[in-house]
Amino acid sequence: MPEATTQMPRADARRNRDALVAAAAILFAQQGEATTFEDVARAAGVGKGTLYRHFPTRDHLVAALVQIRFDELTRRADELNDSDDPGSAVDAWLREFDQYPVRSRGLRSTVGIGLADRGSAIATACLPMKRRFGQLLERAQSAGALRTDIDVTELLTVVASLPETFRDPEGRSPFLDVVLRGLRA
Repeated sequence: MPEATTQMPRADARRNRDALVAAAAILFAQQGEATTFEDVARAAGVGKGTLYRHFPTRDHLVAALVQIRFDELTRRADELNDSDDPGSAVDAWLREFDQYPVRSRGLRSTVGIGLADRGSAIATACLPMKRRFGQLLERAQSAGALRTDIDVTELLTVVASLPETFRDPEGRSPFLDVVLRGLRA
């Protein structure tokens, strides 16, 4: 039986994908949810067929946009897992998580919905992050610092869905403070 090989994408396919993600990031920052697939393809200088080959759905494109940030948050959860104060570590991580879509208007609700839909491309993209944050959350719950009746998906979905309005100049939400107080045991 022949050995399975993983074929690397061609250089032009990688360039097209990178151009699509870069164009989408700019357009979502400028236009938010009003951004269309056609806008992204045009801004990247490719046809709609190329866009759909790389990103069959809007969720796939959004997942690619937030993947880098999800990877950073995964590493951050690992760093915070050694904290002497796991409750404060959860607070710090959630504050960072809350900041991820600030530059892309309208992505907050899309990501919130995607996190709750286990079959979505967004949920798949954030799986490592959810697992690492879940470990941090469980550690704080086991230490008695946080309520035990909160699940990681519920918590992340709520925080990802916080309104984009009423934020301070740095993008912090006063509603996150309400969520954090509600987590306390």
